Amino acid sequence: MIRPNALIAVAFLLISQLALAQSDTKTNNKKFNQAVKLADDKAYGEAIELFSDILETEPQNVAVIYNLGNCYLNSSDGPDSAIIYFEKAYNLLQADEKIGDVGVDIQLSMGKSYQYLLQHEKAITTYEELIAILPAEDELLRTEARREIEVCENAIELMQSPVELKVKNLGPNINSKYDEHSPLISADQSLLLFTSRRASSYSELLFDGQYAERIYSSEKENEAWKKSKSLQELFNKPGHESGVCLSAQGTELFIYRNDVDGANIYISLYDGRNWSEPTKLESPINSKYEETHATVTADKQTMFFTSNRPEGMGGLDIYRVRRLPNGEWGKAENMKAFNTPYDEETPVLHPNGKVMYFSSEGHNSMGQFDIFYSVLEDDNGWGPAINMGYPINTPDDDFFFVPTATPNIAYYASARYDDNYGGSDIYLIEYEEPEINRLAVIKGCVNATNDTPIENIHITVTRQGESEPEGQYRPHPGTGRYVLILEADGQYDIEYSGDGFEAYKKQLEVTREMTYKSSNQTTDIDDVMLVAIPQVIEETPSSEPSKQLDSSDGIPYYAVQILALKIPVSSYNVFKDLEHDLIQEYKCNDGLYRYSYGTFKGYKAALKGKDKVLETGLWSDSFVRSIKQYNSLTETSQEQD
Repeated sequence: MIRPNALIAVAFLLISQLALAQSDTKTNNKKFNQAVKLADDKAYGEAIELFSDILETEPQNVAVIYNLGNCYLNSSDGPDSAIIYFEKAYNLLQADEKIGDVGVDIQLSMGKSYQYLLQHEKAITTYEELIAILPAEDELLRTEARREIEVCENAIELMQSPVELKVKNLGPNINSKYDEHSPLISADQSLLLFTSRRASSYSELLFDGQYAERIYSSEKENEAWKKSKSLQELFNKPGHESGVCLSAQGTELFIYRNDVDGANIYISLYDGRNWSEPTKLESPINSKYEETHATVTADKQTMFFTSNRPEGMGGLDIYRVRRLPNGEWGKAENMKAFNTPYDEETPVLHPNGKVMYFSSEGHNSMGQFDIFYSVLEDDNGWGPAINMGYPINTPDDDFFFVPTATPNIAYYASARYDDNYGGSDIYLIEYEEPEINRLAVIKGCVNATNDTPIENIHITVTRQGESEPEGQYRPHPGTGRYVLILEADGQYDIEYSGDGFEAYKKQLEVTREMTYKSSNQTTDIDDVMLVAIPQVIEETPSSEPSKQLDSSDGIPYYAVQILALKIPVSSYNVFKDLEHDLIQEYKCNDGLYRYSYGTFKGYKAALKGKDKVLETGLWSDSFVRSIKQYNSLTETSQEQD
């Protein structure tokens, strides 16, 4: 999601105040207002051109000079120019103006510019001088200035022990002249998803000269990333759309969308060929407030997400929810070990499930958002937030540090390196190896006799000698594939079980040779075939109304979505070579008419239905969707399965 650089004060001072501060100059109002509008839309380059034109004829216009400084401050590599304009604007003020609103805002901006330039001693001096002139009753500004001094002192301390790291740009197959950010990586590091603001037929050009955010993917081939392509099946709404989390197996994608009712988290499922239309997560995750980010454990039993709901500690906080036995999410719990009175964002859980990386404006940040990590301790409490250090962190915003199963490898977005292609690029970084156990990525497949649905199958992994399981996993309901992430130097018992199946157990030794020493090492284990206890299973397409479907056995019903339109089809003849009595029309709350094929018991049966749809050669972007989702999308209240 787009996050502009921020100042302590509002990014742009009230123009009327600055204009009134001028006594001997007249601003070209039309050009000035155009420049202000461009800057407000974050089109800083164009705004700089207009402000510079005005400055040629009015070289002592404080309003223009100040706004030029702010434009440079919010541009890449602009703080060195910004400080020149801020100092010039401040020196043009009269003595009484320097202690007024205009002078205070300029001093705050000067302090921030010095921070960006890593001149923290000068920044501290600026903030101290500001505190000295502030009236005693202005405690809010005093508190902000004291916080900035504390942040500067944090930076000085962190920069004394810089983190050694190697940085590698992922190249032109991933990056472009526009901003790329929010890298997401599968556990085996074979699939990379990221968000880009590049031009495409699916995104509109915005005022800042970049395009609306869209999600792109790339697969690794021979140790190189293939040319990225857009996930166009997700783009059914205007505006920004950003990926925030990818499940370990790479089959569940969580998406940020800024809806009319605020920011929300959605989920899209991969059926082996296509990503499904994203569906909005329900309460207690989404609410009437802002939900901006999420991360899930490898076994998908716990989710962490960010929200600014009022019961938090301040601003955006990180919350945790756990799955209940019925599959629903439990009550949201504020993660006080991570949160502060400031904003916390972009939580990313390490593949081992025991280290949380997140960004925070609090703790011992060296400016704006810094990346921190916290380690899960033996008592299941989270340890203190530890700053990742400089130069991973800087005085600017630092987000979205994405660790991998390789102990010292992560993915990261940044605009600060010389080899970038323009704006923010995606990088792979190697940093000092932390003291965490090495991990092995284990890939397998489980299926069942008689082609029985496998939604009820659980894979429970327990370290030998321990009573509590390391994790409970579920295979993909269509393919049966699964991914386990286990610590090295351990013997594990793996049990495959579920209602309607005979349990099967096997043992697995995870050696250090199986761990992620490089970026492409996984271990495949033998496939498992579970014996299904005979029962009556409906596998053929059905045209029965969804309200009559019984999923009490834990096996959901699905359909194959073919089409979504704003205007209903005039005739089912468009669905050539498909049985019309198996076509279902859903009039949905969002104004769309959705058309699906069949009603299938279990995901595997639905995939067979999808194959039939694809055989027509007409609906290549069709995907499997649960009947429960259709029920939640329709206008009339229906009993959900």
